[in-house]
Amino acid sequence: MTFKPKVLFLEFPQKHLMKQFEAKFDCILYQISSVEQCIEDFQTKFQDVEAIYSGWAGFAPLGGFRGKLLAFAPKRLKIITTCTIGVDHFDVAGLVSRGIKLTNVPSQLAFEAVADLVLYNAITSFRNFKIYEHNFGGKYYSNTEILRTSLKHGEFDQKNGKAVMEPVFGGSYGVSCCGRANLSPRGHNAVIIGFGNIGQIIGARLAAIGMNIHYIKRNKLTQEEEASLGYKVLYHSCLETTKSIADLIVIACPGTPLTRHMIDKVMINKMEKQFRIINIGRGYVIDEDALVDGLEDGKILFAGLDVFEQEPKVHPRLLNRQDVLLTPHLGSSVWENDQYTAQTCLQNIEIALYGTQKESQQYIS
Repeated sequence: MTFKPKVLFLEFPQKHLMKQFEAKFDCILYQISSVEQCIEDFQTKFQDVEAIYSGWAGFAPLGGFRGKLLAFAPKRLKIITTCTIGVDHFDVAGLVSRGIKLTNVPSQLAFEAVADLVLYNAITSFRNFKIYEHNFGGKYYSNTEILRTSLKHGEFDQKNGKAVMEPVFGGSYGVSCCGRANLSPRGHNAVIIGFGNIGQIIGARLAAIGMNIHYIKRNKLTQEEEASLGYKVLYHSCLETTKSIADLIVIACPGTPLTRHMIDKVMINKMEKQFRIINIGRGYVIDEDALVDGLEDGKILFAGLDVFEQEPKVHPRLLNRQDVLLTPHLGSSVWENDQYTAQTCLQNIEIALYGTQKESQQYIS
């Protein structure tokens, strides 16, 4: 019988991607339940596992691959792969000390998909589309003219984040919604916090609809790098320097102790204009209690969130608001990226265990 290295899968990729892989490896699907159960299984039936395909969620439900999980990891474990870009849920230094490789998949497909979501949120935030969509239906508001006119004459309940209106018959131009102007994003200032690969693609999307792009980054891009973007940008060393001009803030930075609660009550109060905010970076960059307070007092006109401070839990006061657009952390979730990342992870495992001459997509450790 030909020996096949054992690979533990926390989720299986699509069948068509697994066919050739299963011919070379003993593939075991594993449903994680608790740290204790995982440790027991690592020490018994999975003690000879050589690779772990963690997919997307991976060990995050158990607090990440760290601490006891790492300490009691299978002794023959050589590589862990993750489909994600971020490696927040892994103890990278600990893996290095154990000689275990960790690979992620920085994907242009993911960058583009996330930027598309930001564009969707940005246009929605200026045009008040969420309020219109939410109030369609019923006896009167299935009529486009009545809905448009009623919302033009309605008011916005800031506390509850809802339109308050009575039916108003007749037609009107949809110039405003509950006292909020329906604006073109063109000519408004977008401040992007974090200006790596994703931030720069976001900048391109927003520049394409006419927005002025300002960016915040630890180090300013060189003149050559700025020129290569294909659109004009203005650098700021910190968010506070944009307090008089920001119409839209986009968070695209990593989560670190320095960025935790970067957007808090103090910073929100410092902003001199009403503004909109989108977060596709890390949830805890925003103090969500302060965010809700900002929405309720009208300082923040719109929030588009794909990540959350207490993820997977969502702040209850963010739910059911018509000035908030929530998506369940699916910024990069497109079929094409799923296929690409899965295939790359499988290739990385094969490279690590069979020592082929190919290079893996990216080694973190």
